[in-house]
Amino acid sequence: MKRNLATTILLMIFTCGLYYVYLIYAISREMNELQYDYRNDPTMDLLLSLITCGIYHIYWYYKIGKQIENFQYDLGMRTSSISLLCPILAVFQLGFISMLILVSEMNHCIDEKEYY
Repeated sequence: MKRNLATTILLMIFTCGLYYVYLIYAISREMNELQYDYRNDPTMDLLLSLITCGIYHIYWYYKIGKQIENFQYDLGMRTSSISLLCPILAVFQLGFISMLILVSEMNHCIDEKEYY
């Protein structure tokens, strides 16, 4: 599902971060559907992020970033290095920027898949 970046920013601000938590679940689920690979459990990703007080979501950024890079490669797109950038930003408490990068890259993948 394509998301508008401006709407995503506004929802993350006005819901006081609840939309951010929803995005963790939604992006995990959508990556499973896009790649027809259901090894990831979106509910478990969400629960581990909440239980570990955000430590797991640093790994989640790496995992989802790597999946997006692999999907870009499969589509013949130029791959980005978001699997390194997003966790680094999350370590420095800039997870919202990482989330926006993931949303943007997923939008590009969805556009390419529709074209492909």
